[in-house]
Amino acid sequence: MARAGVTAAQILADPAASFALKAVLTEWRRRDPIDAANDARLLRDVLEDEVDRRLAGRCHDRG
Repeated sequence: MARAGVTAAQILADPAASFALKAVLTEWRRRDPIDAANDARLLRDVLEDEVDRRLAGRCHDRG
């Protein structure tokens, strides 16, 4: 079982899961799992940094 408590098969079968998530999961399941996990962590970090920048900008604008 995945750390998130959900498997890839469950995500792919879930009608509420986004098309984008399913597409990435389908494509990345063909890759080396270590490489895919490393890329996923990097992507998560980049996106979290982007969210932080955008939120900081909104807080500054309201300041």
